[in-house]
This record gives sequence, structure tokens and C-alpha cells, in this order.
Amino acid sequence: MLRLIFSRFLLLMFLIPICYFGQSDLDKSQQTVYAYLYAKENEKARSLLEKDFLPSQDLRRKIIGLVYLSDYFSVTKDEQAQVNSLKKAKDLLDEANDNLSNAYVDYGYARYYLKLNKKDQFVKAINSSISVFEKADRENFILTQLYFLKFSYQVKNAADVQEYKDSAFKALDYAKKSKNNLLLNFTFNNVGFYYKNLSTATREKKYLDSADVNYRRAFDVISKIEPKVAQKRSLIAYYINYGSLVPFIRTSNASKESLDLAFKALDLTSNDANYGDLTSLIYNNIGYNYENEGNVSLAENYYQKAYDLGRANTEIMLSSKISTIDNLSRVYSNSGRFEKALAIEREAKDMIRQESKERFDNNTKSLEIFYDTEKKNEQIHQLEQINKGRTRQLWMLLAIVIIAVAGFIVLFNNHRYKQKLIKQRADLLESEKIETELKLQLESEEKARLEAEQRLLEIEQERLHKQALAKSIQLDQKNSIINELTEKIKTDADADLDKLLREDKLVDRDLTRVKDMHEEVHPQLFKKLNEASKGKLTTQDLKYASYIYLNMDNQQIANLLKVEVKTVRMTKYRLKIKLGLDKEMDLQSFIQNLVL
Repeated sequence: MLRLIFSRFLLLMFLIPICYFGQSDLDKSQQTVYAYLYAKENEKARSLLEKDFLPSQDLRRKIIGLVYLSDYFSVTKDEQAQVNSLKKAKDLLDEANDNLSNAYVDYGYARYYLKLNKKDQFVKAINSSISVFEKADRENFILTQLYFLKFSYQVKNAADVQEYKDSAFKALDYAKKSKNNLLLNFTFNNVGFYYKNLSTATREKKYLDSADVNYRRAFDVISKIEPKVAQKRSLIAYYINYGSLVPFIRTSNASKESLDLAFKALDLTSNDANYGDLTSLIYNNIGYNYENEGNVSLAENYYQKAYDLGRANTEIMLSSKISTIDNLSRVYSNSGRFEKALAIEREAKDMIRQESKERFDNNTKSLEIFYDTEKKNEQIHQLEQINKGRTRQLWMLLAIVIIAVAGFIVLFNNHRYKQKLIKQRADLLESEKIETELKLQLESEEKARLEAEQRLLEIEQERLHKQALAKSIQLDQKNSIINELTEKIKTDADADLDKLLREDKLVDRDLTRVKDMHEEVHPQLFKKLNEASKGKLTTQDLKYASYIYLNMDNQQIANLLKVEVKTVRMTKYRLKIKLGLDKEMDLQSFIQNLVL
């Protein structure tokens, strides 16, 4: 459940364009560009930039336009053009000689550093930008964006929910001052998300009321958002956000209300390719609610729709795809289709491997572009400096040449030759340094990826083992009850079938509780039991061991397994022998101490 909630949040974070930049609270043109990019009206945003920003004689405005343009290229996946736009903005800084212009460029590079996973550079750039804009007047709009970006970064990297509290509330404060309804919608959603996570972390339900209030405030401002093209995506985001909160705050009809919200969102996304990522998430949410209601057939149908859409749409986040596969696997397992469950789990593993490889390849390409651009910038700067110095020297030599032409010509040529050698050596050392750093970083990322894959495989194997044992226990109990019912009907023609079935339902509920308890058994228990017995334990032995681990006495175990107490004692005795225990050793203490 927590993974699903977090994947929903991550998806909604990325629904907002990758990079938004600061602007004056009074500059409606910049606010319109921001709204166009959010609504995925990318060409409208570019047209406005080329009309109102890039041709401007005001250097600061031109710099802002170039930074926005780099965001446009990031969304359209033209990385080289994105880097070039940022470089052009940076090149204008010397001429502009303006702190705010520097702050805009810092924010642009912060987003680019975050994409390259260069966390230190990101933190330095974002904090530098914030420190400048907090000293300026009427820059609440850009400050909201800066703290929103910082909030998103902290959500992905923080170990504790309290670490992103400050960013969430500062973004909201600045959004209120900016009076921009689109920003108010975002920041109310962020604060609602913070309170929901705080409730989960502290187990304090009082925070859910605050989450509810903030999500509703986000909804209240949607109708006021300008331009209108941004309203639709904000409304869909609200339905998804609030639908994820309903199960936490409703004691009855939670699934029905969540389904109503999900279908409202689905009506808005239907037949619109711009909302493929949202549609997949909505299908998954609908399936999840149907499964909670017990309608497994409809749940599987919507999970399948989300799965099919995820395979066809590369823009859908990996976490959302994995959540859908987990849901389908659970449905297959619960209905006894273990082969299909295993097959789709394997597909999830392959998907993670492929996604990791693509991300690694993309990061490698990004790093190559980044270092190539930085190297070219440095070369250009060096050439400009050399050219300036050379010009000065030529004028000086021209004045001196009248006195001593021959001697100074030799001296000048010798000087130039030494400079060339020094520059060549410096360039060679710098190139070798960059190459070494890149190799080390790539090796580190590859090692981390392999470790993550190995850990994921171990976790999935342990989970499947627990589910298989719990299902086996439930099936054994069902067979025992069915046989008992059959014998009663054969021996007693007047048996009250309704009464027997009611008793069966009571037993079935007990079995469900026992199954749940088995699934919560320490994941290392069975592994350590098999190690202690050197692989001698049967599935039946493991069942008895799990009951003993749960502190059940002989009579309770006999009742659940429909056997004599004497049989339980004999099985425990054989279990001690297989585990190599002395007669004086207590079996229950031994089993429970295995996982300490």
C-alpha cells in the first residue's frame, strides 16, 4: 500500500514539467508560459518565448527566456539543445552584470544537475538561487518554484518525513503571496501529501484531518486557474490525490468513494494521448478499489488495462508499472494461477533491469554532453584570453620593432612556442582527469545497480515462499472441512446443511486469520529451520514449526489441523529429532530464538 501511494506521488511530481523558473509576480507572460508547460501545451509555450522573451533588448528577460527554453527542450528530450540554451544564458551574465540573472541561471543548472544525479552541485545551485531571490521584492512566484523543487528533491532523498516539512510550508507561504492559483493548487497538494505521510509515520490519525483540509483547498482554487488549459490536469491530479486519501479517513464506503473519484478522473483523460501516464495510474487505482470490495474479476480487468497501457507508453514511470505488475501477480496467486504470477514477476525483474540499463545509458550520454560542453566552454574562454593577450603584445611589439626588430621577433616566437607547449600539457592532464572521474562514477553506478537487483530478487523469493506456505495451509484446512461435511451428510440424513455451512464460514474466518499470521512470520524463520535440519524438514514440518513460533499450544494446533493431540506430540518429537535437539531442550524456545 505504501509503495502504491509513493508511486502515485512520484508520478504526480513528474506531471509538472521538469523545470520552471523564477519571475516577477507582476509578469503575466511568464506565468502563462509556466501554465502552458504544465498543461503540456509545449508549442504554445515556445511560441510565447520566441515572441516576448528571446528578442528582448532587456538582457535579464532574454536570460529568463533562454532558461525557460531549456525547460522546453528537456520536455521534448532534445538534451543538446537544452545544454546550449543554458550555455547561451550563462554567456550573457557578464554583460548583464545582474544578481537576479545569475539566480535564474543557477536554477536552470540546478535542474540539469539533478537530472545528472550530481546532488552536491544541485544543492549548491538551488541554495544560491534562493538566497538571491529572498532578498528581492515581488519574487514570490520564483521562490515558490524553488522551494517546490527543493521539496521534490527531499521527498526522493529524505529518510524522515520531517526533512521536507520546511520546504512544503515555505512553498505554500510564497504561493499565497504570489496569488497565483496554479501554484496554490500545487502547494496545497504538497502540504496534504506531507500530512498524510506524517500520519503514516507517527500512526497519529489527527494529521489526516489536516491532509483532508489541504487537499480540499487545492480543489477550491482549480476553477480560478488561468489559462483554462491548465485546469483539466489540476482537476485530474486532485481526483487521484484525494482518492488515495479516502481509504485513510473513511470508515465506510471508502472503496465506493474512491471509485467515484477515479471514474471522474478517467472521464477527463479518455481519448487524450497527453494523459496516457495518468490513465494508467487511474486504471490501477480502480482495480485496487474493486479488489478491496471483493470483485476480483473487475479488479483483474482494470489491472490488465493498466498493464497493457504501461507496456505501450514509455513515458509511464517504472514505479507505476511495477505497482501494476505486483497487483496482477497478487490476483493470479490468490486465484491459484501461480505460473502466470511467476511469469509476470519475472517480467517485472526484466523491466527493472532494462530500465536501469536505459537510465545508465542516458546518464552516460548526459554526462558526455555535459563534460564536452564544459570542455568547449573552457577552450573558448582560453582562446579569448589568449587572443586578448596576443593583441596587446602585438601592439607593444609594433612600437618596439622600430628599435630592435630582429631581436624582439626571435623573443616573441620563442615565447609563443612555450605557451603552446604549456597549454597542450595542461589540456592533456585535464582530459585525463575528466576521463578518470567519469570511469570511477560509471563503475560505482554499475555496482549499485547490481546490488539493488540482487536484493530485489532475494526479497521477491522470500515473499513467494511465504505466500506459497500460507496458501498450502489454507488449502489443507479447506480439504479437511469439506471431507468432514461429506461424512456428516453421509452418516446423518437429517443433518442441518445451513447450520454446517455457517460453522464452515466461522472456521473459514479463523483460517483467514491464521493465514495472515503465517504471512507475518519472520522471513528468515524457514530459511534458518532448513539450515538447522540440513534440509530434512517437509512442508508439514514447516507448518507445525510456524504454529509453534506463533506460541500455539498442542490443543490449538490439533483443533486447527483436525488431528489428535497425540498426533501433535508425536510430530513435535520427530521435529526435535530432525533438528538434532536433546530431550531436555525446549522446541518452542529453540524455534523462536532462531530469528533473534
